[in-house]
Amino acid sequence: MRKTALFLVSILILSGASFGQDLKIGVVNSELVMQTYPEFRRAEEQLNREVAGWQTDRAGWEAKMEALQEDISEREGKLQAGQTTFSEKRKRELQAQIDSMKVSYQQQFQAQMSAEQERFNKRRMELLSEVLEVVNGTIKELGEEQGYDLVLDGSNGTIVYAKNPDDITDELLRRLQDK
Repeated sequence: MRKTALFLVSILILSGASFGQDLKIGVVNSELVMQTYPEFRRAEEQLNREVAGWQTDRAGWEAKMEALQEDISEREGKLQAGQTTFSEKRKRELQAQIDSMKVSYQQQFQAQMSAEQERFNKRRMELLSEVLEVVNGTIKELGEEQGYDLVLDGSNGTIVYAKNPDDITDELLRRLQDK
């Protein structure tokens, strides 16, 4: 991704230079902005407080999972104790139950972890989106006020502002449909 962005910037610079235009390019280090701008820290602190509050939800889930694990262990103990007294059919039945419970445990665990990660990511984006709007608006203001044609994010090479860009997306889609 970074190589592609740098390649595109190189093309823009060369095309601007070949037409006798000087391009004014600015660079922003978004990582430094995120570390330094207090609003980012406030959003992260808010997220951390909310995540701490989610622990009551997690405690209930953990208790349920612990009970399931104890049930599995109990059945494994029965199977182990009955190795010499249970019929082969009974051993297979118990082992099948244990295996099924272990699969269920893993599925529930994975589902819960995925749900928690999704909840975290969604809330993080909600909190950061307002801050990002302010930051991106300020970048645009700087670009316009100081005459930048292009502002790049130095930490990942993406374009964060371009002066009067030509959007060729529709034309590209038309041509792709014709192929």
